[in-house]
Amino acid sequence: MKTKLHALFLLGFLSFGSQAESFVIGAKAHCIYPPLSNVQVQVGTALQFQLAPGTYKMSLPSNNMSCMNGSLANGCNISTIYLQGGLGNARWGTTLGNTPITVNVPTPATFMAFVTDDNCVDNTGYATIQADKIQ
Repeated sequence: MKTKLHALFLLGFLSFGSQAESFVIGAKAHCIYPPLSNVQVQVGTALQFQLAPGTYKMSLPSNNMSCMNGSLANGCNISTIYLQGGLGNARWGTTLGNTPITVNVPTPATFMAFVTDDNCVDNTGYATIQADKIQ
């Protein structure tokens, strides 16, 4: 009985200590027109989320975002997003795709994630932003 309690305690401690967060970004809902675009109507807004201080491994492990109403032809898959926030290495912005990057968050911070396209209205799909705390 004592061994089972010890094992349950250890399992609970390990699961509590593991910090992973995920956020869903939409190709249309979180699309912002680029500053030099002639389009005057904004379709979406940046996705905002909070991260606690630490070092994170971040990527887009699942992604079916595309432009042109779901067409993946002619390079229309949206394979990266823009990530900006915190006072660490993403402060001025970085790109995030399926290859993991390391993001440093020295203080509690709000992050913004968005897609940019000169024709957001026909974008479709979603991606998952995965943030695994490694330190």
